[in-house]
Amino acid sequence: MYTLSKCQVQQIADDVENARITFSHLADDLIDHICCEVENEMYEGKSFDEAYEIVKQQTGIKTLQKIQENTQYLIDKNYRIMKMTMKITGNVSLALLALATLMKILHLPGASILLLLGFVILGLVFFPSALYTNYRDLEGRKSLALHLSIFIGGLLFMFGVLFKVLHWPGAGMLLIIGWVFILFIFLPLLLVKKYRQSETAKDKWIVTLGVVGLIVFELSTMFKLFHWPGAAVLMILGSIILVSVFLPLFTYSKFKQLKQITGEYIFLIIGTMFFILFSVLLALNASKDTLGTLVSDAKSSAAIVNYLEAKNQKFYGDFANASDSVKVKYGKQVDLMKKETQSLVYLIDSIKVEIIALAEGVEKSASKQLLGDVTLIGNKSSIDAVSKIMTGEKGAGVLLKNQINQYKIALVNAFPDNTNLANSISILLNTNAIDDGSGILNWEQINFDNQITIGALAFLSDLEKSVRLVESQVIGTICLKK
Repeated sequence: MYTLSKCQVQQIADDVENARITFSHLADDLIDHICCEVENEMYEGKSFDEAYEIVKQQTGIKTLQKIQENTQYLIDKNYRIMKMTMKITGNVSLALLALATLMKILHLPGASILLLLGFVILGLVFFPSALYTNYRDLEGRKSLALHLSIFIGGLLFMFGVLFKVLHWPGAGMLLIIGWVFILFIFLPLLLVKKYRQSETAKDKWIVTLGVVGLIVFELSTMFKLFHWPGAAVLMILGSIILVSVFLPLFTYSKFKQLKQITGEYIFLIIGTMFFILFSVLLALNASKDTLGTLVSDAKSSAAIVNYLEAKNQKFYGDFANASDSVKVKYGKQVDLMKKETQSLVYLIDSIKVEIIALAEGVEKSASKQLLGDVTLIGNKSSIDAVSKIMTGEKGAGVLLKNQINQYKIALVNAFPDNTNLANSISILLNTNAIDDGSGILNWEQINFDNQITIGALAFLSDLEKSVRLVESQVIGTICLKK
């Protein structure tokens, strides 16, 4: 087959360019197509000029322009459809999420389904559409990495929130990866872009302070969510950078440029201030109050357990001095209850010691000393220790639930005529699963998933208190019959 020379190819390219074919990919495809057709004609014995003239008559300049117009129309049509999709799905997803949140608060059925649907529309339809329109409107092709990083990070973060709300596994991993993309890839890339666009050194400093402050503040949110130490310090530092440094400089710069303050700017300032104020108060007060409440609950339950244990020991002493007829009638049941109670209490105390030892990184002997005064525990807000010990099919949570169920069965069988005891056991030692609307949650998931150290200790102390209350009810009733 005949091959065109560089000059002949250039002539064809010039004619296509003169036809005002501005789409580079379309122009390249047309040049390639025309060259192939010309070569085919030349293969049949025609000269280049004759072959090119035949191809031009077949194709025509107007045809080339029409192809471009049709292509432009299709692209614009798809773009308009994309923008319309973005507007519709944005409103629909917002409405669904708002309704689902309200239904979740009021414990109405169907909340989880609406929440899932809202997040799916938000993450898989609205968010990609919004990024695409921004990519086109702002000539984002020059910042592809910026758009890809926020797309991946934002999508992972949104679905991490969804998984967290619906108590699905993998929520923590999705949130962490999403935050990493946003904080350490997207925001640095955004900083570089804004830094280059800034005209003065002062503007560059303002942009840098704003992005750094935002990274620090969002890091504090991540630390707060996962109960990692240092969340409050990061939140205070980020707030100081944003509020005390960035906002005053940004305000002065904008006012100097525009000579006026717009309503949009006022809304931005007020919204930012309320957001930071609420978050700081949450870090400083809510965490402290929550941990303080849990510490108080743990200490209170432990004190009640000690009181009930001493009271029950007195009851056992009274039973030992009871009449022979009472001993003969209830002796085996009392021995069984005492043995089962001691076994269950021992398991609960052993679990508490293991949680403290893992959370604090100390030996069990030191852990037992800390159990005597939980205020001395340093890592009260860690969730790692509780998660590793209590969760999973082979975790201590399943073992504890099974032993509680065995304890209930043993007592009910030992005292079949005591309906009050059966009712008390059913209430105080309830290990039933629940349906929260998103699925069935078993007992160990309800009480130990995403649970912090002091929260788990408070719950276990309360559980031990319930066991002692059941024991006290039974032995106290028997002693009254002596």
